[in-house]
Amino acid sequence: MSEHDHDHHHHDHSHETHPHQLQPPHEVFHDPKAGEVMRAWITNGHLSLSLHAMAFGKADVWGHILAGVAQQVAASMEEMGHSTTSHNLEVIRKTLADDLAKAAAQSSVLANKS
Repeated sequence: MSEHDHDHHHHDHSHETHPHQLQPPHEVFHDPKAGEVMRAWITNGHLSLSLHAMAFGKADVWGHILAGVAQQVAASMEEMGHSTTSHNLEVIRKTLADDLAKAAAQSSVLANKS
């Protein structure tokens, strides 16, 4: 069986940990109202998400969340010695804009086929 023939059985893994799993942010343990809205993994070379898509009820809030993720990634990269936050953020912004444009074009083509 190749990796692409994987049996996609969906059983509960909620009580298991993965050796590459990150720890939740420290602040989570001090906020009784904290809630996880997204977990992202790269598996078999592709992005795989577990998320609460309607956590906020509106798509624009996800735009703010994703912008916040980009900002934190850019700052963390600078802390690790990789360029500056502003440069990292600009590279992320450009790549994100390009990828979103491709996704919008693909979505438009798919919508026109139905």
